Amino acid sequence: MDLLSETFLRIRDLQQKCNTNIRKYKPPLDGNLYCNATSDTLGGCWNITRAGQSAKIPCPELMKTSSYGSAYLNCTEHGTWNTINGSIRGDYTHCQFWDAGKGDHLPVYVFIAGNVVSIILLSVALTIFFRFRQLKCGRIFIHKNLFLSYILTGLTWILYNSLVVLNSDLLEHNYVWCQVLHVLAHFSMVCNFAWMFCEGLYLHTLLQKAYQGQRVLIIICVIIGWVVPVFPTIIYAVLRAISTVDNTVCWMNESSLQWIMYGPIVISLAVNIIFLINIVRLLMTKLKDLPEAAQNKKAARATLVLIPLLGFQYLLLPMRPEHGSPFEDVYSYCSAILTSCQGAFVSIIYCFCNGEVVSLLSRKWKQYRLMHCTGSAEQRFPSMKSNDTEQMCLESVREESPELMALTEANQ
Repeated sequence: MDLLSETFLRIRDLQQKCNTNIRKYKPPLDGNLYCNATSDTLGGCWNITRAGQSAKIPCPELMKTSSYGSAYLNCTEHGTWNTINGSIRGDYTHCQFWDAGKGDHLPVYVFIAGNVVSIILLSVALTIFFRFRQLKCGRIFIHKNLFLSYILTGLTWILYNSLVVLNSDLLEHNYVWCQVLHVLAHFSMVCNFAWMFCEGLYLHTLLQKAYQGQRVLIIICVIIGWVVPVFPTIIYAVLRAISTVDNTVCWMNESSLQWIMYGPIVISLAVNIIFLINIVRLLMTKLKDLPEAAQNKKAARATLVLIPLLGFQYLLLPMRPEHGSPFEDVYSYCSAILTSCQGAFVSIIYCFCNGEVVSLLSRKWKQYRLMHCTGSAEQRFPSMKSNDTEQMCLESVREESPELMALTEANQ
């Protein structure tokens, strides 16, 4: 979210500077009608202009000159500025937004790259979860939906960054499709946090043993994760669409209406903090027979593992530095890496480093080796008898996995 606000922060600074300067401007008392001095939605600062005439200013600092290097705004015969969708906006045909392909937007490229890595790892993890029936349980079901929400979030933000943020000429036109993409990105983000909340709810409920059955708990999680976020999204989209102030620049500018979406996210994080505290308390209770050092070690490990699952890494960067601060770039890069790579962290911890998954994949690989070993050995050693090649394969697998061989021989 913070990465997408850089352009708006520049616009807001220009607007504040303009509003400070134009306070001293007063329309001439000559009996003619004038448009008052004002700033527009893209940072242009317009002086007092006589009705029926067109004002002209150099391209704002936010933009670079392409040909004539001027912007225009018509003052109507009624003494009001020309508006687009209810907002004052000049004609910037001969101006372009600052070059987003340079270093100013390098954090955006980092953000996109991190999301690509996360999507790849999450897709592999989901393939593993869906491929093996041995992994079918309530806990894995919650993980599957969380991973899906990460993929949806990553895809929508990649599209929004690529098509809108890095193509900032679109901001002036404020197309409906870029507004829709903005809404989808926010919806997927709320779903993502909702499933983080479901992870905390499911784990906490199981530890408390305060449930009638896992099926009911799973249904509740599905409703929370995919259905509940629909309602704040619809309210937010409708209110912003009819707003004359916030319905600008592809909705990339920050708005107080966004708290309709952020509110559930903040609540979910707050409740997850309570869940985490109680989970650690229950864990310490179960580990009370162990030495104190071992208790602390296990509790610390459980806490660190739960941090990315429950979304607490966002609390590490609670506030964005002031625009122009020396820490602004550091914050942008840290935020880009932290938010975009969270899916990768979660997939690694809860799939690729999961003991149950690793054991299952290892067992399947050795079973594959055992099933295909005989045929391969016969091709390499055609002079050997079938019984000899089979015995050679069995000996090889027995050395690598005596447990698998014991299970195989027991079933014969």
